Amino acid sequence: MKSTFGKTTALFGVLLAGAILTAPAVAQFGPGHADSFRDQEELQAQITELEQLHATFHAAISVQNPAGDSDEVITQRIRLILSIFAQDAKLTTAAGNYVGNGDPEDPATCPPPSGDTSPTGQQGTLCTFFKYVAGGLQPGNHWVSLTPAYKTKYVPVKKDGQWTSSVYFECHYFDVSTADGQAPPWTAESHVNLQGEARKIDGKWLLTTITSSPVGVPLPPPIEVPAR
Repeated sequence: MKSTFGKTTALFGVLLAGAILTAPAVAQFGPGHADSFRDQEELQAQITELEQLHATFHAAISVQNPAGDSDEVITQRIRLILSIFAQDAKLTTAAGNYVGNGDPEDPATCPPPSGDTSPTGQQGTLCTFFKYVAGGLQPGNHWVSLTPAYKTKYVPVKKDGQWTSSVYFECHYFDVSTADGQAPPWTAESHVNLQGEARKIDGKWLLTTITSSPVGVPLPPPIEVPAR
């Protein structure tokens, strides 16, 4: 099962990375950095890594089998998505705050939601959110998350040797369950965004502070037609 999951995840990563390749990305260097070829090369490497972080998120949040994933596969998917968050990361939703990482098989670091939805309270860890709340990871939901490239944006900045980046992307979930050999219904189920900050820690980009809220239909920005 582990091998199959790995191959499927890799495939999702490749497809999604390709899909977001044209995503808007702005990059800046801190004071003292010349606009040199070497700087631009380093910059492009950071953007590529951020795109892979984004692809990993969507691969992990999406069901692997339209008939439904086993508990083992769902646990692997939760671990994969947690691997792109910092240990002290914070996720804020309308239903409360989730602080710190965790492991889905450790009740001490992945408890059920506390019920504390106050602005300064804590529902649990990020593991709590992805195991008990996130729609894409609930056993009964056979959802795939799609993301429009034109809604995706990172702004990587290097200052005093430290890379940070603002992050924005959207998750549009669709039901891909199958029954009696019929084609997936592709029913829209949920539409949310994730926005906040990522930081490069020990050579790896990780999400650090994220908020999530509902979004509408992902209409693209107006197209500017050049004058003839």
